Amino acid sequence: MNRSRRGLLALGGAVVTLPTAGLAGCLDFAAGDGSQGPDGTPGTLSCADEAFVRLDQPFAEPVEERTASTTTSPSTTIELSTEATSETYGSALRLALRNSGDGDVTALGEHAYSIQRETGDGWMDVRGSANGESVELPTEGERLGPNDGYNWSLTLREDALSEAVPGRELDVCPPLGAGTHRFVYWGIEDAPPIGAEFELVG
Repeated sequence: MNRSRRGLLALGGAVVTLPTAGLAGCLDFAAGDGSQGPDGTPGTLSCADEAFVRLDQPFAEPVEERTASTTTSPSTTIELSTEATSETYGSALRLALRNSGDGDVTALGEHAYSIQRETGDGWMDVRGSANGESVELPTEGERLGPNDGYNWSLTLREDALSEAVPGRELDVCPPLGAGTHRFVYWGIEDAPPIGAEFELVG
């Protein structure tokens, strides 16, 4: 996850060449067990570990899709882009958030996001703490000028998502499963949360 200025992802336009050995490793991984969590839309997300405390949703619905405007300046807009709307378990979910307006906005840093699963009880974060205590994600106010923003590359695997936030002990429970998920950035001051849905394929 990197913050950049005028250098955000040109999504969909990059071509990556892998050496044969690296490609073979990817094929081996793709042929593995895949996601082990519930498929479809589960009634809720339950964890067998009684000490697990799921991350709260730090924002109110509704979540704007892809584009949001600040309440103080409707001409100041924030855009969230994704490389794909369907991702395989173990692949990288690549996103870019960009201030596409003419004025500055205040953001809470690159970790002010939720990774949620759609359930019968509503959207729930897949992450939480296994030590019996609630965890708050790190936030720090900073200004994002025009064309400033954040880039993320999140590997859709339990251990990788658990380690994506430095200084926090997180776990994913239950394991990821095939179904509808969404990434929500809720850290723009005076703007609604902005999200992008994606299907996780097991």
